Amino acid sequence: MDSRKNKNVLAVAIAPKFAYAILAGKKSVEFRRNGAPTNISHIVLYSTKPDQKVIGYCKIRECIVASPSILWQEFGKYGGIDKDDFNSYYEGRPLGKCYIIEKSFEFVQPILLSNCKSFKSAPQSYVYMAQFEWENLTRKKKRSANHWVELSGSTLLPKDHGTRPAL
Repeated sequence: MDSRKNKNVLAVAIAPKFAYAILAGKKSVEFRRNGAPTNISHIVLYSTKPDQKVIGYCKIRECIVASPSILWQEFGKYGGIDKDDFNSYYEGRPLGKCYIIEKSFEFVQPILLSNCKSFKSAPQSYVYMAQFEWENLTRKKKRSANHWVELSGSTLLPKDHGTRPAL
């Protein structure tokens, strides 16, 4: 068993309403204010109470670091959050991060926290996934959704894009 951490894959705790919006393709960015790294390939979604399960993961196209006002202007409509909550989230922070999601994958059978090997309690900020566990997750049966984000008039489409979802 390879217990080394994969520095390209983060596990983060997300409220169920946001986690399921990502998996449904309705939330195409994930805002973060913590020290999470910017150069990652995937985010594993740990859905917080009442679920307390790993419910899927998403492929990250890129991470944008900017002031909260720029992040809201460029990505607010893709974040599944209203402006007041967004402003409260970033209050007093000069910079924030916006992970642009390319594709999401929902596990047919979510993983209980007690079965996770990379973390034993909900990630407080983020944790790196163990390489062996990440490899196992990518082999699990799952459903997928594509994501779209328009940036300054151009559309960033996933490599295997289909029809564009309604916003």
